[in-house]
Amino acid sequence: MSEAAPELERRERLKEYALLAPRLIRLVWRLSRDPRVPARAKAMLIFLGGYLVSPVDLIPDWIPAVGHIDDLFVAAFALDSILNRVPDDVVREHWEGDEDVLQVVREILDIATSLMPGWLRRLRK
Repeated sequence: MSEAAPELERRERLKEYALLAPRLIRLVWRLSRDPRVPARAKAMLIFLGGYLVSPVDLIPDWIPAVGHIDDLFVAAFALDSILNRVPDDVVREHWEGDEDVLQVVREILDIATSLMPGWLRRLRK
C-alpha cells in the first residue's frame, strides 16, 4: 500500500466528520449553558462559538466538502481543551449523535495534527 493511501483515507474521514459541524455547534451551545461546566471552559466555548458563527474563516464555508474543515479543526482543538475540564458524562449528555463524541474529537485531532505543517505541530507540543 502506498503512503498516499493512508493520507487519502484520513482526508475522506475528515470530510465525513465535517458533516458533524452542526452537531458540534449545538454541543458547544449546550455546554456553554450547563452549570456543571467550569467558567474557564465556558470562556473557551464562547470563543469557539464566536469563531464558528463568524463569517471570517480560514477556508470559506461555501467551498464544497472542505469549507467546514477549518471550523472542525478549531472546534476539535477547543473541545479537546474543554474535555480536560468537563466530566465525560456531561459532554456525552449534550451530544446528539450515535457516535462517541469523545472518540470523534480525538480522531479529528489526530487527523488535524497529521495534516499540520511540521513547524505548527511543534508549537502545539
